[in-house]
Amino acid sequence: MAVGYRSILRLDEREDAVRIAKEQFRSWLVEMVRDPRKTIELSDWNGPGTVRLGPNSVLTVVEQVGEDQLTRLLLDYVETNDDGTWTTRLYATSAPGSRRLKQVLWFEGEGERRDGSPVQPGTPRVVRNTLQAVDAYDGSVPVLSEPRTVGVDDVDDLVGFIEDTHRDLSIVVAAPVPGVPVATWAKAVATLTRDAIGCASFFILEPDAADALNAQLGATHSIPMGAVRTFVPRVVLGDWADARRHRILTARTMSQGLDTDFRGEPRFSERLIRTIAITPRLHLLEAEMAAELTRTVRVLQREQIKPEATPVPEPVVASQDDVAVDVAVAEFGPSWLGKLKGLVYRIAGREAVDEAALQAIADRFEQQEAIVLVAANNAEKLQVERERLEDQVADLRRQLEAEQLERALAEVERRDAEKKARSLERWRAERADKYTYVEEQISASESDPVSVSEIVERLTDPENFGDILKYVELTDVDKAIDGADEIDAADPNGTYASSFWEYVLVLRDYVAECVEHGFSGNLHMYLNSADVHGRKCPAHRHKANESDTVQNNARMRRERTFPVPTEVNPAGAVFMATHFAPTHRDQNAPRMYYAADVAKTKKAYIGYIGVHLSNTRTN
Repeated sequence: MAVGYRSILRLDEREDAVRIAKEQFRSWLVEMVRDPRKTIELSDWNGPGTVRLGPNSVLTVVEQVGEDQLTRLLLDYVETNDDGTWTTRLYATSAPGSRRLKQVLWFEGEGERRDGSPVQPGTPRVVRNTLQAVDAYDGSVPVLSEPRTVGVDDVDDLVGFIEDTHRDLSIVVAAPVPGVPVATWAKAVATLTRDAIGCASFFILEPDAADALNAQLGATHSIPMGAVRTFVPRVVLGDWADARRHRILTARTMSQGLDTDFRGEPRFSERLIRTIAITPRLHLLEAEMAAELTRTVRVLQREQIKPEATPVPEPVVASQDDVAVDVAVAEFGPSWLGKLKGLVYRIAGREAVDEAALQAIADRFEQQEAIVLVAANNAEKLQVERERLEDQVADLRRQLEAEQLERALAEVERRDAEKKARSLERWRAERADKYTYVEEQISASESDPVSVSEIVERLTDPENFGDILKYVELTDVDKAIDGADEIDAADPNGTYASSFWEYVLVLRDYVAECVEHGFSGNLHMYLNSADVHGRKCPAHRHKANESDTVQNNARMRRERTFPVPTEVNPAGAVFMATHFAPTHRDQNAPRMYYAADVAKTKKAYIGYIGVHLSNTRTN
């Protein structure tokens, strides 16, 4: 999933955001001019307009000065290389007379492959440079260029940052690792920040600070030892439903992704670097910008599409001396006369340079001016329509977020009700001599995961989930991790994760029913049977087969061929047609494919968890 980049920095009101933007952007361009890998040749510009800085580099500068010392600036840099086209955009507004946002910078980044598909850009170097040059904030939260270590005396400030209702920046907190020096852990965590700088501020807890922070956060939002938790905006401490929004990367995940670089220094994997950045980036990209900033963007966009005014020269009446000179020049045939004839022929299609040719040129220019005027009017109309659609998208996004949260809460309540119902049924069947119901303690496998990545962790953790792994195995962990990251990015509330875990438990209970109770049917028959002991999901969420088109298409069949142990198939892979589809449908349409081998190995093998594979509809 390609995620763009945005970072909004509020500066001290004594600063001049427009001046800082120009200085930092020029400094960044100078760095690239000195970089032999770049083709950029120039690092400066002279006022508004478009300037080519190199064969593959273009800079557009738009500046607008309004009333009350209000100045707005846009610096739009586009570079093309073998990988695609990369855009870095810097807006600045300096409004000393404004009530709230007096000095603000915000950066945007976009990437596009040569085939036109989006690609995730890195954090522009100019962002890190700017954060190292000036102090910046989002609400009360400092926007940091590198992680900050938190001692016990700093915990109250950190809690205030987490609870700040005015921030759109994410806060990433790393709990200490027992036995590992804080300085060593800090070096490792610093490698996680690369793609999230400007979108999140990172904090590393000292051991005493971790205890003090967890005491204030409570059980819902606490951070386990060795784990890393991302607190997105609008935290509601004490609310279990809200806690699902703030993703935890467990100590096990962090340790699996930790390696060393060529110098022997600790460094996290590229996957974890991307994973930690996705949530902060998405929240800033999807957050509704302040009205003042939206106004700045739109004013500058309108300035950018305005046609450049060309001054009309005053008519000059030729004197007798000028005429005499012209005649003399004509007689001697100046060197530029041939070029003039060529230009006249190119514009007017006439070989002679006479009054008729000049009139034809004038007519052509008038025609072009009319075309430019129409284009400018159309561009203005399109800009108005763009702004209307942006407002509409913002409204729809707010509605979607509210509905997704309600849906997630409803799913939690449904699963809790089902768990209690199963417990009651067991109590009625097995404890006929007792008249008081005692609710069973929820086991680790019964608790809902907050992400699909956590499901992958569970399916590779025999110590805590051995009861699941006895009958269910994930066969391609690396591919499952990539698929999990993509689903989690699109589902911050973890609704897909809860559904997929329910299907894992259904698979476990199905295989157990076959092995321990002699059930002889397939899973679809199990879901429709009234005589089985284990849990079920709605039968329509299980697909017993793929369509004939998919099965007979070589490419689609290869997509659905996944690894299994050679005990299942000597080839080490099988075509998996059976799969689960969550209730919630959207463009990501995630699926979980599996193959059950209850006869020989007495296990179900999950080959794929990820977005919808190609079929006749997706093509």
